[in-house]
Amino acid sequence: MDKLKNAFLSKELTCTNCGRKIKEGERFTAIVTMPSEKDMLVSRLDNAIARTADSVLCEECK
Repeated sequence: MDKLKNAFLSKELTCTNCGRKIKEGERFTAIVTMPSEKDMLVSRLDNAIARTADSVLCEECK
């Protein structure tokens, strides 16, 4: 039940290059490897990106 509940909570996105937190309304680039259908995530976008992205870059680092 906690796993399902956590899927809908917000998760912080941080730049993998400089470690800066990406804030609401800010542009960023994420590189994601397409998961298999059984591993496809259904959750808030920030949570899904934070859990699956190979890298996340803030606007200054990209």
